[in-house]
Amino acid sequence: MKLFVAAALILCASAVGRAAFIWADPSKIKHYSADELAKLSCEALSERHNELIDAYHDAEIAYKRRTGAFHDDLGLPPEDVVPFAVLIKRFVRDNNISEAHIEGKFPSTPILSSGFYYEVSAICATNPSWQATDAIRQAALSLGLIDE
Repeated sequence: MKLFVAAALILCASAVGRAAFIWADPSKIKHYSADELAKLSCEALSERHNELIDAYHDAEIAYKRRTGAFHDDLGLPPEDVVPFAVLIKRFVRDNNISEAHIEGKFPSTPILSSGFYYEVSAICATNPSWQATDAIRQAALSLGLIDE
């Protein structure tokens, strides 16, 4: 009888744990629009950037636990949802900068592997309280992509 009760309790605890996991729904990852990101400081933008990447990694680990396999992208977010890339892409479009001028080394991440992204992140790292859009503008000026 004790064995039956223990097995029933374990089964119930397992069901409750699974229900909590499903209720939390780790597959829903918050994506940000350029309008939301444009209001942020460099520090806040960096936080959103890291949170999104961590959420994709966490979702991939959860997927691996459920299925026993990884996706082909190993939980890397597509560049078009990564906060820095979203805001840079908006700036490039709004300022009529040719994307050929900022293409990076890797076709899968043309913005995030570019010198322009490197310059933006360096400016943000040294000036975390700046508006992210101001850092992007300063990087574009430094690289001669726009005129003052």
